[in-house]
Amino acid sequence: MSADIEARLRRLEDLEEIRRLSMDYRRHLDAHDLASYGALFADGGEWLGGTGHGRGPSGIRTMLEERLAANPPAPGATRFHLVSDPAIDVDGDRATGEVTWALVTRGAGDRPVLTLLGHYRDAYVRERGRWRFQRREAHTDIPHRPLAGAAAAGAAAAAAAAQPGDGAVEARLRRLEDLEAIRRLFAEYRRALDEKDFDEYCRLFTEDGVFVANGRAYEGREAIHAMLLGMLGGDLGARRGDDLHVVANPVVDLDGDRATAQLTWAYVVRGEDDRPVLRMLGRYDDVLRRGDGRWRFERRDARSDIPAV
Repeated sequence: MSADIEARLRRLEDLEEIRRLSMDYRRHLDAHDLASYGALFADGGEWLGGTGHGRGPSGIRTMLEERLAANPPAPGATRFHLVSDPAIDVDGDRATGEVTWALVTRGAGDRPVLTLLGHYRDAYVRERGRWRFQRREAHTDIPHRPLAGAAAAGAAAAAAAAQPGDGAVEARLRRLEDLEAIRRLFAEYRRALDEKDFDEYCRLFTEDGVFVANGRAYEGREAIHAMLLGMLGGDLGARRGDDLHVVANPVVDLDGDRATAQLTWAYVVRGEDDRPVLRMLGRYDDVLRRGDGRWRFERRDARSDIPAV
């Protein structure tokens, strides 16, 4: 293997691992699993945001245990974070990134409310062979909340060098290509749904694919197509442009020609005065299968968290 190919592969693998780090952060935060959350930070890592400042995995965990309220059922969690795909720059065993985040809470009438909008400014480090947060600054943009103290400036720390991972070039490339293809599938699904292109939507499922809507299963493409037609003018806008779906927080686990994934979805409708209204917030739990050279949904389980169904 040439040095050029190894470098290109290593960069893509680093980007994938950092993306997964960002998704794990969101997942552990919403689950209030603060031990796992703290373990995402380097030994001397820092977190700085509205709840204060913490250093090191145990220090960050302790700070959040003291200052961050739990996420109790109502039924179901009452607080959800949405995070964008991070913009990442890798430089050896260090990297920097920026991520947009939104906080959605359960409001009156069991409706989702967009409470805060902001961005993370990150410094990452490869430590003992895995990427961790060296520093994460949580900036709140709407409403604007300045970070406290001089600690807001700059990221620091040296990283321990790690040896390149082993593995066949073909296997490493295949993994990255599969992840890219699955991300494309998620994007095609959203586009087909919002464009009311139900024929294309159904082709994104295997022939024996199953779509589950809040516990009710529709098996096969014909049943899924009929379900979508029945939703027009009710749970779906009657015309293109009446409603839009936002999909975020993808976490994908590959296993050969099969995969599982979890995502967050938000349903936005056109309200009065042509304003966007956040109507629902929920999650997809997916089983995916590769066949005929492409990835499709074998099962997509769509659940509403706000309002709870």
